[in-house]
Amino acid sequence: MRHLHKLAACAALTACVIAAPAAAQSPAEGQRVVDLGNETTIREYAGSLLFSRWDGSAYHLAVRRGGVVRDLAVATQRQPFDADVGPDSRGRASAVVSICRGSCDLFVIGLDSGDRLRPVNNANTTGRDEIAPTVWKGRLAFGRRYGKDLVVPYTKRLAARRSRPSDRIGSLPRRRCDRGGCRKLENQNLKAMDLYGRWIAQSWTYGDPGPGSFNNEIRLTNVRRTDTRQLARMTTGLAGQTYLGPGFTSGYVGFFRACQNAPRDCPRQASGAIRYKISSTRYEIASDRTSWSGWTLASRSTDYHVPSPYDCAGGEPGFPPSEQCGIYRRTGLQWKGIAAKHLR
Repeated sequence: MRHLHKLAACAALTACVIAAPAAAQSPAEGQRVVDLGNETTIREYAGSLLFSRWDGSAYHLAVRRGGVVRDLAVATQRQPFDADVGPDSRGRASAVVSICRGSCDLFVIGLDSGDRLRPVNNANTTGRDEIAPTVWKGRLAFGRRYGKDLVVPYTKRLAARRSRPSDRIGSLPRRRCDRGGCRKLENQNLKAMDLYGRWIAQSWTYGDPGPGSFNNEIRLTNVRRTDTRQLARMTTGLAGQTYLGPGFTSGYVGFFRACQNAPRDCPRQASGAIRYKISSTRYEIASDRTSWSGWTLASRSTDYHVPSPYDCAGGEPGFPPSEQCGIYRRTGLQWKGIAAKHLR
């Protein structure tokens, strides 16, 4: 690919500035704003995009601001970063990231040149993994793993004393009952969270890892545990059904339902970009059966996405990603109402 030599040359630098693509490209109904060498998740706040940039041998935690891509001063790693972007206590964009060196701990870093990584000493523990972090105006939300079957989400102020325990927030139930009886929710994994004011959106998976038995769930709760809702739920089968996101914009929770292995197996009437209005509990959808590997809703009518795992991770072992791999921006999303029963 024409950009790989440029990316490789930047790999040895702590903070690399990369020019935006020279020309807009729209093979996936969008404008390409970042060239990529592999798939990544995307998070957005106030026009700043946070993502993992593959240089051919490792991932960098990178940000796009004002049309310029720059690597943050964070050590590279072999897997995409578990990170989020949001305002700090003074309203400046900052990132929070979970970094695993033995166990996984939380760190924060500003997005300005010269900002350095700082550990979140009042939330990190010894021997436990802190994962799925999100930040909003000096408050963190994150998950703490207690073995393979249990992840507990917490919230804490960055300025709180270390001696003050983190506050537990709403999560998956330990057991779920239906006409067939009650069962424990095993192999819980908190994939991602997003914090906005008092609201926290969560993306969970749980259940056996075999085909047709792995469950996905989007939940909404708040920092005081006074409200917890199941917004969407589905089972993953051979089509590779998955939720991307979630994130907040203009009073909505946005997420994307994709079938990454077999897009045509996704029902058109319930796949694509989905948004949930918190105040009215109304769902709307911009139907799309495309198998994105990364997605975020940036405004009421704008989203960003990364093409399919086939395009960005290579279709077969040893094959490079296609030239379509990048972050794309779409505008003018068309929404229509959808019944809640199609999402639960």
